[in-house]
Amino acid sequence: MKKNNELRNLIIAALIVALDIVTVRLLPLTYYLPPGNYTVRVSLQTIWYALAGWVIGPGWAAGAAMTGDVLGAMINATGSGVFFPGYTVTAALSGLCFGFFLYRQKPTLLRTLLAVATHTMLISLPLSAYWGSVTGLYPDFWTPFWAALPWRAAVVLPYTLVSYGLQRALHKTVAKL
Repeated sequence: MKKNNELRNLIIAALIVALDIVTVRLLPLTYYLPPGNYTVRVSLQTIWYALAGWVIGPGWAAGAAMTGDVLGAMINATGSGVFFPGYTVTAALSGLCFGFFLYRQKPTLLRTLLAVATHTMLISLPLSAYWGSVTGLYPDFWTPFWAALPWRAAVVLPYTLVSYGLQRALHKTVAKL
């Protein structure tokens, strides 16, 4: 009997969207960084994107991330209080990144570290600063970029360890899906 992978992927994507909305939009932790009024949101979003990319692949992970961003903005807007499609693009690129690094791969600490570091330092950090400057949330690109850089670098290791730990714990279960 052939497995219905599309239905399985849809169910997993829906679970990722639900986890994303609950942990990011309804239970956010926000910290203010000097100088100025720059904020960093601490959430499990990176963990969910990594899990989605590993289990359902780049396309499905990008779709789940985009859906989570759009629905989350509709349910409970954070930040500037309005929906901005640039952040949805960032979410999609994040899902793609994790899918490209992790999908159909045996969990390894190095691969997970590369995925999290690429996502955090090359996608999330610069695009967040850029979208903030485009929307007028920040006066320029470089001030929030440099303010958030140490924080983003500091969270790479914890996000890597949690993501890798989840992959190791779920490896046998996911292989049966």
